[in-house]
Amino acid sequence: GEIAISTLALLVDTILTLKRGGFGVVLVTSGAVGMGCGQLGIKERPTSLAAKQAMAAIGQLTLMQTYSELFRLGKQPVAQVLLSRTDFTQRHQYYNARNT
Repeated sequence: GEIAISTLALLVDTILTLKRGGFGVVLVTSGAVGMGCGQLGIKERPTSLAAKQAMAAIGQLTLMQTYSELFRLGKQPVAQVLLSRTDFTQRHQYYNARNT
């Protein structure tokens, strides 16, 4: 439920190093549900889809804010793209996601 800032900072530094080396990088991350639970003091991970979605909505803001600040220090703008399983299984949605 808490962000390991030092771990994320090391990850961001590694990504920035790769980008400076000419590599394209896409960061796929999770943890929003756990973060949301932590922010609300909920000890057990929810089991219902609605509760998981609520916790993810709460936690995602904190995760993105943290990543944004860490990448800002490296002068690298960031963006968020939320994907679902159908973005990979439905051809037209896959192309939209790929082109983003």
